[in-house]
Amino acid sequence: MLTIGVLGGITWHSAAEYYRLLNTLANERAGGIHAARCVLFSVDVGEIDPLLHARRWDDAGRMLAADAKAVEAAGAEVFVLACNTLHHVWDTIVADIRIPSIHIGDAVANALARDGRERVALVGTSYTMTLPFLRDRIAAHGIDVVVPDESTHAQIDRTIFDEFGHGVFSDETRGFYVDLIGGLGADAVVFACTELGLLLPSDDVAGTVYDTARVHAQAVVDYATNVV
Repeated sequence: MLTIGVLGGITWHSAAEYYRLLNTLANERAGGIHAARCVLFSVDVGEIDPLLHARRWDDAGRMLAADAKAVEAAGAEVFVLACNTLHHVWDTIVADIRIPSIHIGDAVANALARDGRERVALVGTSYTMTLPFLRDRIAAHGIDVVVPDESTHAQIDRTIFDEFGHGVFSDETRGFYVDLIGGLGADAVVFACTELGLLLPSDDVAGTVYDTARVHAQAVVDYATNVV
């Protein structure tokens, strides 16, 4: 199995979930007490968050590019970024590494296409819902993408940055997302925030759930074990 390199910490809650998923999926693949070969480099989200809110994308990309090189130097043989939003500067982040990398949007789009999805709801930060880095990869497969009304974006961002970022997953917020997703009229929903799966069990949501963290982890485990 190849050594998987994870750049996480945005937030550490989702990075911990990636670590759990990678090891669980690798064990399902190999059996016994096998686990994933991986390195995890976790950044200080408190240094990244102000850049996001100021839309200083280039600065954030350059900061994470240095961290991506550290992941490679630690022995990683395939690279993943455990965050949806920062994939907006993916090209900058991976520009100086030589190992293969797996974009979260490609993993999700391929999974949706394999399952024959025609119309999906995309729920994440306002950046993820409006910028092209995820939407365009899904749409390239002929799949319609719908997002919540712009009037809800501030509330979504508040829950993600002010609650999930602090490890807070409340019943009130859970109810907000259940109602929100139920009104989008899609046959599947993409949890395009890597903490959403920590808030919402898939059974609580109308339609089939594609949790980007799980789909991404599955794609990298498949790659690392030479299944694909």
